Amino acid sequence: MLQMPPTTNRPQLISVLSTLRQEWQEAAQGRSLLEVEGNVALMLADLVNSFDLATHEQSQVLGPELFSQVQDMLVAHR
Repeated sequence: MLQMPPTTNRPQLISVLSTLRQEWQEAAQGRSLLEVEGNVALMLADLVNSFDLATHEQSQVLGPELFSQVQDMLVAHR
């Protein structure tokens, strides 16, 4: 598992991750999250969006190709 150094804003990190988990549980409609198959790219995009990263930071985290693909997908679903 990924090991991260202690963050300076742990309460915010915990809040963001907890909110994401709750959203995923709602989407799972009562099924265990262990039973839910998901799109890794969308999960990463959720995380990036949840931390209110600037566009250039989102691109850095996701990588330019995935960032572009996610942006294209979001535009297509508007």
